[in-house]
Amino acid sequence: MADRAPRSRLHRDPLLAPLALQNRDLTVLRDLYYYRFASTPALMRSAEWASGGHGMQHFAKRLTQLWRAGYVSRFDAGSNRYLHGSRPFLYTIESGKAAGAARTGRRPEDISESAWRDILREATPVRTRVREALLACGFELADIDRVLHNNTELALKHYVGDTSGVRHHALTAEFLSVFWYQARMDGHAVDNIQPDGIADLSFREPEPRRHRELINREGTVVIKPDCVFTIAGHRFALEAETGTSSASALTRKFRRYIRAFECTRDQKDTPLRVLLYCGSDAQTRTVSSVLAALRSEFVTRFLILAASNLRALGSSPVDLRHCISSPLVEQIADTGRLRVALFG
Repeated sequence: MADRAPRSRLHRDPLLAPLALQNRDLTVLRDLYYYRFASTPALMRSAEWASGGHGMQHFAKRLTQLWRAGYVSRFDAGSNRYLHGSRPFLYTIESGKAAGAARTGRRPEDISESAWRDILREATPVRTRVREALLACGFELADIDRVLHNNTELALKHYVGDTSGVRHHALTAEFLSVFWYQARMDGHAVDNIQPDGIADLSFREPEPRRHRELINREGTVVIKPDCVFTIAGHRFALEAETGTSSASALTRKFRRYIRAFECTRDQKDTPLRVLLYCGSDAQTRTVSSVLAALRSEFVTRFLILAASNLRALGSSPVDLRHCISSPLVEQIADTGRLRVALFG
């Protein structure tokens, strides 16, 4: 009998495996829905919190079972300096269309019409299962369909190596998984989560002539973070900086935040804190210098955290104060516990 060719770890049989979802699975799916794309270590933190650390030695196998059952899709992360480790998988929740297209080994535009019909037919049960699972997580159907569509489109670009923003999402998930894990382990809930594509802090500029360089044609100061969420009454906005933004682009972005702080100076609500997660040491230095040059009283609302420092800390739980790389927030680092400043 002829030897069978080894099957790729990215190949999923069209006939989905049966799987009864557990509460831990739903937590992982819920967080992945917010992350959009995430590596295995990020999802492990969600599972560890949900299970109290029990059975984590089997989580990698469980994640593969979720994949074979169609609840998640996975892709090769490729060469990525923003993800720690050797070529980890990237997971997402999509309609099954991207996974089916990737299985052909061809670019989407090179797949024949008949092959696309087969892919879409095989993706139907995937979409059904994913919808049911996310409805059980408490999401609205319209939001589910929008996220599935967006993730699918990004995955179609990612698997052929086109610019997609997937690695940016993975960097965002890397930070959120650690930050949320620490908060949850300290007994705090993560509430009012607005992920990328939903998070919008834009506002109408009351003095458009004075701040022409900050507004669009409609007179709006556009601020769209990678994620907005609340922990222990504190509201956070996350900006994951991969290193693709120039110093001038960062200056404009930070000035828009500062203008928002100026316009809400008299409000009694807890001030928004902006978390700047930098994917490289070079970007950390750039972000720090840009903020320092702004010379605003509101720069203390920005917290700069370096990915290299966070990754060097190893397994969770972590003390996030070691990730601070900016003298602008030394007053927080000097307290000895960043979590007090962030969560308490």
